[in-house]
Amino acid sequence: MLLNLRPGRMAIAAAGLAVAIAGCGQAASPTAGPAARTPHSSATSTVTFAGYPSEGPSYFFPLYSGAYWDVGYVPWFSSIMWRPLYLWGQNGKAVFSPQHSLAAAPKFSTNAAGDTVATITLKTWQWSDGQPLTTRDVEFWMNLVKAEKANWAPYIPGRFPDNVKSVAYPSARTFVVTFNAHYNSQWLLGNELTQITPIPQHAWDKESAGGPIGNYDRTPAGAVKVYKYLIGQAQKPATFATNPLWQVVSGAWAIKSFDPTNDYVAFRPNPHYSGTNKPRYKTFVEVPFSSDTAEFNSLEAGQLDYGYVPLNDLNTIPQLKRKGYKIEYWAQDTIGGLLLNYAPNNPGAPLVRPLYMRQVLTHLVDMSAIKNVFEHGQGSYASGPIPNPGGNNPQVTPYARTDPYPYSVKSAKALLASHGWKVVPNGTTSCAKPGTAADACGAGIRKGEQLTLNFVTNESTSLNSEVTDMLKSDFSLAGVQLAIKSVPASEIQSSTSNCAWPHKTCNWQMEYFLEFWPLGWPGYLGAFSGPFGCQANMWWCTPETQRLINAVHDSSNPNALANFENYIAKEQPMIFLPIPVYRVSAVRKNLMGTAPQDPYLDLFPQDWHYSK
Repeated sequence: MLLNLRPGRMAIAAAGLAVAIAGCGQAASPTAGPAARTPHSSATSTVTFAGYPSEGPSYFFPLYSGAYWDVGYVPWFSSIMWRPLYLWGQNGKAVFSPQHSLAAAPKFSTNAAGDTVATITLKTWQWSDGQPLTTRDVEFWMNLVKAEKANWAPYIPGRFPDNVKSVAYPSARTFVVTFNAHYNSQWLLGNELTQITPIPQHAWDKESAGGPIGNYDRTPAGAVKVYKYLIGQAQKPATFATNPLWQVVSGAWAIKSFDPTNDYVAFRPNPHYSGTNKPRYKTFVEVPFSSDTAEFNSLEAGQLDYGYVPLNDLNTIPQLKRKGYKIEYWAQDTIGGLLLNYAPNNPGAPLVRPLYMRQVLTHLVDMSAIKNVFEHGQGSYASGPIPNPGGNNPQVTPYARTDPYPYSVKSAKALLASHGWKVVPNGTTSCAKPGTAADACGAGIRKGEQLTLNFVTNESTSLNSEVTDMLKSDFSLAGVQLAIKSVPASEIQSSTSNCAWPHKTCNWQMEYFLEFWPLGWPGYLGAFSGPFGCQANMWWCTPETQRLINAVHDSSNPNALANFENYIAKEQPMIFLPIPVYRVSAVRKNLMGTAPQDPYLDLFPQDWHYSK
């Protein structure tokens, strides 16, 4: 995990990886928590859903500081109660969702100064206490974020809210955001305006538990006091279900009960929910488990309505179907693969800097085998920075849908030989012609230097081990040797961080962490800087990369995102790999409305219902 631009992204990556690709261990009896029950009857008033193993909600206030931004539970906990202004993910596709958003799509214009202006109209919506949701609630959120932006986890200096010149609130349902320059409207909708989450000013604008509701947020000092009070309340898990603050919600569900000792959480319907689909059952439960094994045991026992099958247990799917479950593959909007280390203090960095070497490495990766064998035919692939969940993301260009450097040991050998390497299949290839000429090894590579790459991988997943073994074997066919070190995920993160400090040891050239960058709230487009560009920690900082990223942010060119995507696919600054499904979901056959599952991992349990 490389990035520090968006605090908390590591949390969802680690959680998603544990769920999606961890094998079932040999251990454990199930610990399903209070929701474990007898097999489902269609007359029940409860739907049970398998939560993250060993991870539950730790914070309540939908204005996340870096310390509490557990993104894994934003879509499964916070946003089902407090709806963001805009959500993406529509009918299983990675696109803007008018259906699930609190406002109509913004109308963009340009003022006389050349600044982009977004005019936004809220839908007719109510809070759970019957009060209308208005632009005052948007203003309340904006004032708190502006006063406490340093504590707003997605904050990037110079971006939102720094790039907002002014906000006007001409009516209860319309507000106008004027930005400080011209920006790409697609990027604003996908990565900036999505950060806004209206919160109930009429219930939360107070400075203490016993204090009156006021307009304190309208002064910077007052906004700080309100924020401190709210965040103080948000840090008390034992009161999540009893604090009246958290009962005022805009989503379809409100908190009913929560046990911080085991992360059991239950929700009740919001009686004033304004969305199109109203909840049709009385309780939605996210069931806690200590491990994938415990979850699977509970699923086999018929104690879950909506669970998942670990990849190592896919052979049990016929049995689960006989027990009344249907299988739904949950594609995720994620990029990942083999990270290459360009850090200045990495002595092996010259080996991966030349484009021809990245082409060689990509030619040695059998994408088809990873997708069809190791990911059971359910993986999704794009060769660039825009994920392609389910193979149907319209943002992915035709070029990036294909492998620009398909598996070919012959092509890899030819490229090495034409750039001054003595190729030794099943041995170790070495540089025979150093230098920077077109037919030489490249800058910084010495004569006789061997083509051995230090390769760090996550030890905790069987899929990583299987793919790593295949890579080592296939790379050796061209004399490229991998010196593999398997470590815990936390050590991968620390080894990466070390490369940012010249005095730290940084001696790896390749790293395998499959779920490298999950996209989703509040950044839905892959060119929001991501792992590439001069603001990122991947040390891939080229003028052309940064120019193309800036164009996605700032230009009106409708092809800006495609241009960036195609360039990264061609350059392969990281070797993109097929992404496994997030989960192999097992759902009661008569539980309708669960498919297609959201590629950004959002939950919409108000859409679910049991057939008669």
